[in-house]
Amino acid sequence: MKTAGAPTIIQYISHGARETGGYAHEKFLAASLNETLCGSVDKFKEIRFRSNFKGPFRWFLLALKAFFAADRQAIVVTVARLAWPIRLKQVFGKGKIVLVLHNYDPKDGKPRLYYRLLNAFMKYTAKNPQKACVVVVARYWQDFLKDRFGVAPILFPNFFDAKTLQVIAHSARKNPKLIHFGMYSDKVFLKKYLILLELLKEHGFVCYFSSAEPVFSPDLPVSTFQDHGEYLKQVAGSVATVILNKTNEGWNRVAHESVLLGTPVIASAGGGLEELVRLSGGTISDSPEEIVGLINAGLPQICIDNSPFEPAARSQYLDKIVSFIQQ
Repeated sequence: MKTAGAPTIIQYISHGARETGGYAHEKFLAASLNETLCGSVDKFKEIRFRSNFKGPFRWFLLALKAFFAADRQAIVVTVARLAWPIRLKQVFGKGKIVLVLHNYDPKDGKPRLYYRLLNAFMKYTAKNPQKACVVVVARYWQDFLKDRFGVAPILFPNFFDAKTLQVIAHSARKNPKLIHFGMYSDKVFLKKYLILLELLKEHGFVCYFSSAEPVFSPDLPVSTFQDHGEYLKQVAGSVATVILNKTNEGWNRVAHESVLLGTPVIASAGGGLEELVRLSGGTISDSPEEIVGLINAGLPQICIDNSPFEPAARSQYLDKIVSFIQQ
């Protein structure tokens, strides 16, 4: 339903070779804003630079692409690397920027320049709340950014269809010796996983990482799932999901899916992942020895009140973003 005085254009501008969970979340936010404010799919414009931009020259190229792609009169939903060039373009118009920030952790390997620019943009947002707002996926990040930068982030969580996942969960047959290690990426704590893998093997467990694409990893077992349904069935049949990451995550989609599939989660502390695990009654630990003991002893059943994360609940989170846009 169109709202009076709504902007004429909603843009979603992002980058990356693969369409990740973060991409799905951002696009859903942009499309939801478009539906609420404009009431027409013709008003929603998505621009994605489908490449991995690494190195100073490629970063500069990405910034130029974002600058020229942005509509200076639009409401632009975007990500951290594109925030400054888009905001600079909007100086010459009446547009506003909605920055979606999934996490903040200088230990994640991003260049120092990334965090210098992001820090500056956070300070700019705190001083200019009528021109830019920050959207986060977990209350943990709301508190973190407010304490660190004085901004007032708006919560727009990841959304999950619990009914579909629970149907899969009810039809799955648990393998008491199958352990899921989450989605394979360069964020995993390799050393701890290698120790955990050997300890679990000694107790007769079979372990696997999930991946949507083939991965060459001679030291770790990685299963490729090109069909998402098959991946969900495998997780539902696992006795536990263990996620040990080096960085603080925004909100781990694999962990949330695991909970809805009836598979208990053990995870390292920090970020939205810890928030999710505690909400669901999971276990926080990054000690391989302790994790093996917990699994051998039998993990308690877990559950989560999914009502705040159902797609139908999006309107309660959109209201604050709409208010920012219309002020």
